[in-house]
Amino acid sequence: MKINILKKGDSVLNVDKNFIAVRRKNGEVDIVPLIEDETGLRVNVSKIVTIGYGDNIVTANVGDVTVINYQ
Repeated sequence: MKINILKKGDSVLNVDKNFIAVRRKNGEVDIVPLIEDETGLRVNVSKIVTIGYGDNIVTANVGDVTVINYQ
Protein backbone atom coordinates (compact mmCIF):
# COMPACT_ATOMS: atom_id res chain seq x y z
CA MET A 1 0.00 0.00 0.00
CA LYS A 2 1.16 3.51 -0.77
CA ILE A 3 -0.56 6.72 0.41
CA ASN A 4 0.46 9.63 -1.83
CA ILE A 5 -0.33 12.75 0.22
CA LEU A 6 3.07 14.48 0.39
CA LYS A 7 4.23 17.31 -1.83
CA LYS A 8 7.85 18.36 -2.31
CA GLY A 9 9.05 20.00 0.92
CA ASP A 10 6.44 18.28 3.15
CA SER A 11 7.34 15.90 5.98
CA VAL A 12 5.46 13.38 8.10
CA LEU A 13 5.25 14.23 11.82
CA ASN A 14 3.30 11.21 13.04
CA VAL A 15 1.39 8.16 11.84
CA ASP A 16 -1.01 5.94 13.73
CA LYS A 17 -3.99 3.77 12.83
CA ASN A 18 -6.36 6.79 12.78
CA PHE A 19 -4.43 9.62 11.14
CA ILE A 20 -1.27 10.96 9.51
CA ALA A 21 0.09 14.34 10.63
CA VAL A 22 1.86 16.13 7.77
CA ARG A 23 3.94 19.30 8.14
CA ARG A 24 3.49 21.21 4.91
CA LYS A 25 6.29 23.20 3.29
CA ASN A 26 4.69 26.46 4.52
CA GLY A 27 4.81 25.25 8.17
CA GLU A 28 1.11 24.44 8.52
CA VAL A 29 0.13 20.94 9.66
CA ASP A 30 -2.58 18.78 8.10
CA ILE A 31 -4.21 16.10 10.23
CA VAL A 32 -5.24 13.52 7.63
CA PRO A 33 -7.76 10.97 8.96
CA LEU A 34 -7.63 7.37 7.74
CA ILE A 35 -10.60 5.07 7.24
CA GLU A 36 -10.48 1.32 6.92
CA ASP A 37 -13.32 -0.20 4.93
CA GLU A 38 -13.96 -3.25 2.78
CA THR A 39 -11.54 -1.96 0.10
CA GLY A 40 -8.72 -1.32 2.59
CA LEU A 41 -7.24 1.83 4.04
CA ARG A 42 -8.08 5.22 2.52
CA VAL A 43 -7.88 8.94 3.31
CA ASN A 44 -11.07 10.63 4.54
CA VAL A 45 -10.66 13.75 2.39
CA SER A 46 -13.75 15.50 3.79
CA LYS A 47 -12.38 15.42 7.37
CA ILE A 48 -8.84 16.79 6.87
CA VAL A 49 -8.04 19.50 9.45
CA THR A 50 -5.36 22.13 8.78
CA ILE A 51 -3.56 23.75 11.69
CA GLY A 52 -2.31 27.12 10.47
CA TYR A 53 -1.07 30.47 11.67
CA GLY A 54 -3.49 33.03 13.08
CA ASP A 55 -5.19 34.56 16.09
CA ASN A 56 -7.12 31.55 17.52
CA ILE A 57 -9.79 31.65 14.82
CA VAL A 58 -11.46 28.41 13.71
CA THR A 59 -13.01 28.40 10.23
CA ALA A 60 -15.12 25.56 8.82
CA ASN A 61 -17.07 25.27 5.57
CA VAL A 62 -20.56 23.81 5.89
CA GLY A 63 -21.97 23.49 2.39
CA ASP A 64 -21.91 26.98 0.87
CA VAL A 65 -21.56 28.68 4.29
CA THR A 66 -18.29 29.49 6.09
CA VAL A 67 -18.59 29.29 9.89
CA ILE A 68 -16.04 31.33 11.85
CA ASN A 69 -15.49 30.87 15.58
CA TYR A 70 -13.38 33.42 17.44
CA GLN A 71 -11.66 32.03 20.53
